[in-house]
Amino acid sequence: VVGQRGRGKMTLAMPERYRDWSWVTASWSDAQRSAPSVRPGMILLNTPLSKSLLQTLWQRSWPHLVADGGASHLHRSCPELLPELVLGDFDSAQPEILESYRERGVEVRWSSDQDDTDLEKCLAAAQEDFACEHLYIAGQFAGVDGRMDHTLGAMNALYKAQAKGLNAALLSDDCCVALLTKGSHCLAPPRKSQCGLVPLGGPVHVTTHGLCWDMTDAVLEWGGLLSLAC
Repeated sequence: VVGQRGRGKMTLAMPERYRDWSWVTASWSDAQRSAPSVRPGMILLNTPLSKSLLQTLWQRSWPHLVADGGASHLHRSCPELLPELVLGDFDSAQPEILESYRERGVEVRWSSDQDDTDLEKCLAAAQEDFACEHLYIAGQFAGVDGRMDHTLGAMNALYKAQAKGLNAALLSDDCCVALLTKGSHCLAPPRKSQCGLVPLGGPVHVTTHGLCWDMTDAVLEWGGLLSLAC
């Protein structure tokens, strides 16, 4: 599901499992002010993110992992914040910034693995090193610099995270993405938001409550119906 920041709660009713995703958008300034029901971990991407949202997410999360060049964004925007781990192949991180974090007691871990993206490496570390169950993946992810392949790579990372039992969501200043598996899901977007339901993989049957245009056992599939701006 793709949510664009912009009413109330929206529930997708499907059989079996239930998940509450209200913690994802709770950090947007105009979202509901109640504290999130969980304390997620956080992965900072090597893409733009406003200082205000970065600080809010940082305060609401633990642990904090930084993917490669995200270290430069963090150092430039909020130099006082220290992550638990900086991880990647360091093809984009500035060496002097990495050294600065090392000197301040931050673990800086190099990985030569080219089969997994830096995001996927951070997802694995969040689970294996910190036993995370919920994760913000913070940073702009929607076609940054025209790199639609990176956006699709982030979606693929959500698949891999879900397969390992991680509840992860992409979150930027104006958009969020969560992978909804079979079951019932509750979202709590800010007022005047837009929402898109896009099937990834094969056809899905969807029933919703709380959208402008609700659906009852609708079939969403590529080459057929996609629920956009609903």
